[in-house]
Amino acid sequence: MPSTGEYPLRLVDFDVAEKSVPEPQRDNESLRPLLEAVLAELRSFKRKSERVVVRTNGKVVFLRADEISWVEAAGNYVNLHAGSESHVLRESMKNMETRLDPDLFVRIHRSAIVNVNRIRELQPWFHGEYVVILHDGTRLMASRVFSDRLDKLIA
Repeated sequence: MPSTGEYPLRLVDFDVAEKSVPEPQRDNESLRPLLEAVLAELRSFKRKSERVVVRTNGKVVFLRADEISWVEAAGNYVNLHAGSESHVLRESMKNMETRLDPDLFVRIHRSAIVNVNRIRELQPWFHGEYVVILHDGTRLMASRVFSDRLDKLIA
């Protein structure tokens, strides 16, 4: 044997007529958990919403996600602030956060999600909190719980 830890290749005669190789079992039930795991992973990569549909005052408004400056919690509803307009949508903050692209939006407080392209500056506040100032002058408080998300923007 070579001293490098490699094993020499040995050829073995194998007569197919004498010994039959068993067919691999195709048990659909044993593949089901694997297929479900693959499907779940593919669904998690589903493209985030590029637009949000809001029904208000007898009409339907289509907002592009990049038009939204920030999202504010209002009980069982959210206020979508887009420019000078505000649209109310029956949605939880948690669901709204999952609908929006995480590369474009960051949750800064339990009641606020901000479009990162609309942030003008971050001012450090007490105990790891920030004041987030948007391009339109809106000032939002970022809580300490979500400060790690803002720290990733700074880094």
